[in-house]
Amino acid sequence: MIKVYNPELLISDAQDKLTQLVRDDFKPFILRCEQHKLCVLENENLILFSVLFDKCSPIVDEAQLTITLVSQKDESKIIAIKFADKKGMSYLQHYIHSRKTYSKYMGPLAYQPVRKERTSLLSTESPEQNFRGILNLAILILIANHIRLIFENFQKYGLLITNVFWKFEMVQINGNPIMQALLVLIINLLSGFGIQYLQFKRDLNPSIIRTLNVFNIVLTIIIPCYVIQGSHPGLNLIFLGVQFIVFMKLISYAHFLRNTYFYIQRIKQVKNKKVTLDHFFAEYEVNNENLKILEKYSQNQSRILDFKHFLYFLAAPTLCFQLSYLRTNSIRKVWLIKRIIEYIFVILFLVIIWFQYTEPLVENTYKMLSKAPTLMVLVDRLLKLAIPNTYMWIALFYGQFQCFLNITAELLRFADREFYKDWWNCKNLEEYWRLWNLPVHHWLVRHIYFPCLKSGMSRTTSNMIVFLVSALGHEYIVSASIGVVEAWAFVGMFAQAPFMLIQKKLEKLLKLQDSQLGNLMFWMTFCFIGQPIMIFVYYFRYLEKIGHPI
Repeated sequence: MIKVYNPELLISDAQDKLTQLVRDDFKPFILRCEQHKLCVLENENLILFSVLFDKCSPIVDEAQLTITLVSQKDESKIIAIKFADKKGMSYLQHYIHSRKTYSKYMGPLAYQPVRKERTSLLSTESPEQNFRGILNLAILILIANHIRLIFENFQKYGLLITNVFWKFEMVQINGNPIMQALLVLIINLLSGFGIQYLQFKRDLNPSIIRTLNVFNIVLTIIIPCYVIQGSHPGLNLIFLGVQFIVFMKLISYAHFLRNTYFYIQRIKQVKNKKVTLDHFFAEYEVNNENLKILEKYSQNQSRILDFKHFLYFLAAPTLCFQLSYLRTNSIRKVWLIKRIIEYIFVILFLVIIWFQYTEPLVENTYKMLSKAPTLMVLVDRLLKLAIPNTYMWIALFYGQFQCFLNITAELLRFADREFYKDWWNCKNLEEYWRLWNLPVHHWLVRHIYFPCLKSGMSRTTSNMIVFLVSALGHEYIVSASIGVVEAWAFVGMFAQAPFMLIQKKLEKLLKLQDSQLGNLMFWMTFCFIGQPIMIFVYYFRYLEKIGHPI
């Protein structure tokens, strides 16, 4: 039986007083067991000490057992029972753990559960809210549901990803439209550098230079788009993404160096005056870092053209040309290998999701809607497509912005790795487009938004033009990849501009700036409505174009 003792009398030699201290009403106790040591924690006056004299008498003697009263830092005291060997400690622990902690009996007048003002845990005013267990349940339900979908898909279609590589017709390089289009892009890039050579080394008329730049940039969009028609739409989509990146980089290169040329001419005019250059240039025109570089090359402006720097800009994970970029000290090889492995797994994941789940689902939907086009069927198929579409979207984001751009940045020792911000927490569409793709956002701000403001346009008009350019870019990439112009991507993108203005006013009117309702609407709009509808519309048009049997 576990007893309660007063520690000071227990440790004393007055053994005759020991029996007088045995009580029938026990206090709660806490045990902390360490190797060869048992600490009994309780208040200073009554500390539980269980030696179990009747069961453990063979191990309880002065040679094996040491009992001390230890003072803690917080002025509380504990009894420390130390054994000479591990066997005695284990023996005592066995009997202590085999008995339950005895708590003092409390009568109805002592045990009073309703004793203070409290709120339910699920109430919003409750200070303690921990839903980790519910989150674990939701994760298990999600996993179970996806396992069921995997088995269902396999039973219905079998293993489709074995035929992935046969879907792409591999032809000779001289007959491959993608390779021919890449050759055109390379020519456009070299022409872009050559035009700047004429400007800085030959001092050709700026109007002629601008005409040549516009002509070269327009050809960058038109010729490759015409050449790739007839190729596989998946390859077209990848190539057009690369092509549009080249298009934006050429615009940035031409726009930046055009302004550079004019600023160098101004420096030449005012350099001999006894005033520092920052008196002639505002900070919003040229920052101090670029002003020093321009002053350095003002005597020989052709030196500002560096073909290696041009190639670095083409490969760097940025769309905005600069005279200099921040660089890291070295390449982290282990970190780089991890990102490469992640990128490979993301590509494999995307291939599986598309060919095993998305493509057969869209083709079946095409057949169902062709035979019985009802709203219920459309809603059902949209909800089914929403899950693989969301996975593809997130995987594309992670693969492109976290893996590929970081791989490129690490190889080039490119220091600024802020390619995105926490767009997943956005409360409205404006936040999403500002945080989702920072390289494109910076390009639009620098080469579209600010020039519009400089020309005298209002902020609202400038924002509308930015969305117009973005909508045209999305429509171009999607429509040109399948060879069908539908303008749904353009309408869906451009319509967001007035919707964002309405959303802002509603947030102020209803005071929803800190509400999660906007974030829920964002996820629903993109994952369950917008993107699934776009996939259906454009893929249906592609199937009709190739004469897919119903």
